[in-house]
Amino acid sequence: MSTMTNYHPYRDVAPLSEVDRLFRQVLGGGPDAAATAGAFAPAIDVEETEDGYTLHVELPGVPADDVDVSLEENVLTVSGERRFYDERDERSFRRIERHVGRFHRSVRLPDRVQGDGVTATAKDGVLTIVVPKADEAKPRRIPVTAG
Repeated sequence: MSTMTNYHPYRDVAPLSEVDRLFRQVLGGGPDAAATAGAFAPAIDVEETEDGYTLHVELPGVPADDVDVSLEENVLTVSGERRFYDERDERSFRRIERHVGRFHRSVRLPDRVQGDGVTATAKDGVLTIVVPKADEAKPRRIPVTAG
């Protein structure tokens, strides 16, 4: 008996970035591990700038009220629940592929961050979380003087 897996052309070809390594270390194989088990695991993109990190979390069909975001010891956690249709009327589903249920994703951020400056905004099914780096983690320009 063979098993089916999702095709990802760059999963095993592209070199892993530091953020990818952190995902695999913290999440145990990335979002595919949870998706193949039938659980809802939203995809997350992490961007790094000099000033901080921006995370984009795919949460289609999840109201902002059903999402919790927390930051503890540089681990950002997004959790919540995606529910099945509220009204079932007299519908007869022939196929259901959308995953529903509770979800929980955590990402360890590599630098110190400012917990009090974190913002989260939901728009068009994407949760955008901005996490500023702590001042000591930001690159500094050191002026050189002639001596």
